[in-house]
Amino acid sequence: MTKPSNQGAADSQTRGDRGEPTVMVVDDETSIAELIAETLEEEGYLVRVHHDGASALLDIVQQAPDLLLLDIAMPVMVGDELLRYLRSHGYADLPVIVMTAGLHPELYLTQGANAVLPKPFDLNTMLDLVQRHLERQRARA
Repeated sequence: MTKPSNQGAADSQTRGDRGEPTVMVVDDETSIAELIAETLEEEGYLVRVHHDGASALLDIVQQAPDLLLLDIAMPVMVGDELLRYLRSHGYADLPVIVMTAGLHPELYLTQGANAVLPKPFDLNTMLDLVQRHLERQRARA
């Protein structure tokens, strides 16, 4: 992953206490999750991090984020299992961007992902996808 150039701070969009959008990052690779979280925070997003699908699900049920960045290969509950659960249990409108190094990333679009970010990826590309999907979500609200 490459570090992004400094872009403008995120616009106030949805559910943060002060109007900042909340992004949940779910990735079992701690260093990747921390880099993604740091990058998002630098752009003005509120970030919650989980390292497995089960803990992410518990958090989502308590307070759904505005967008989910979801790895696929994880312990406890894999990402595609979490994605299918969310889509069939009242979270159809939650934007989900799947991050994967898998050979068939298009598969996750058929399972309900809004976008797929093939690993490794450029952090600017990730930021663009996050902003685009949050703007779409805001336009629907």
